[in-house]
Amino acid sequence: MKRFCYNIFIFFTIILLFNGILFLFAISEYYIGYEKRPAKSFGAFILSDSHGLPIGDFSEKYNVFNFSAGSDSYFDIKRKISYLLENGYNVDTIFITVDDHTLSPYREKVNNLDRSSIYSSPIEYENQYEFLKEKYVKYYLPIFQPKISSLFKSYLKAKLKVIYQPNKNSLNEKVWSDRPEDDRIKGAENRMKSQFPADNKSKRLERTLLEIIHLCQINEIELIGIKFPLSSSYLKVLDSKSYGADELLTSKGLHVKDNKEIFKDNPEYFADHDHLNSKGGEIFTKRLLTK
Repeated sequence: MKRFCYNIFIFFTIILLFNGILFLFAISEYYIGYEKRPAKSFGAFILSDSHGLPIGDFSEKYNVFNFSAGSDSYFDIKRKISYLLENGYNVDTIFITVDDHTLSPYREKVNNLDRSSIYSSPIEYENQYEFLKEKYVKYYLPIFQPKISSLFKSYLKAKLKVIYQPNKNSLNEKVWSDRPEDDRIKGAENRMKSQFPADNKSKRLERTLLEIIHLCQINEIELIGIKFPLSSSYLKVLDSKSYGADELLTSKGLHVKDNKEIFKDNPEYFADHDHLNSKGGEIFTKRLLTK
């Protein structure tokens, strides 16, 4: 019996230790930057997925807070808007991404619902148990989150690769503007396929975007759509493909700033097919918020 109890003790000790390691990893690598809370002085916000990240803090010069996060979906964006309203922010303007891919079915699974739960409130959930589980249990017990465990494994592999292959360069390390055009096109084609996996848009995301529009209307918030700049290579591959988030806004009488082609002749402003680099982000921010 003593031996059995000892084994149980060792087992749970190992589990708790591993959970502690995952928790520290999640705090330093997974949640870092996502838990940011805007200062109450901000009344205007940019809400986007990774396409908004190059804006960085440049928008604060224009008194606009960049509340974007990589992989944010309309599910996550709605949570953030609700958080602002429920916590006494005087929100007057929201710039929201309405890029061609934002109603893609892949965004139903590739999103930040596990991270944006830190902005959630009890009214979102069916009962108190669901609220506590999603907001606190999963946060403090990342061992129950396969996504974090998977990222931790990838993190360890990357670290080991640096140790054993410190001088190995990859094509991804090349500056975008220095890549040959055929390589850019090939990468753009792969990117397009991942963003447009099906012909039909996500009905769930469309409903959530409509809820965001309604939420802004009843709270007298000006909602402005943004279509972020794309490289010339991606524009060629994308052609007219779109799930129509921008059209949904315009059908409700809302303004959309279509910036897709503004930097098509400036590859030096891009980090890859459809993301700006820091230089492009700074120039784009000035153009977006001063016109």
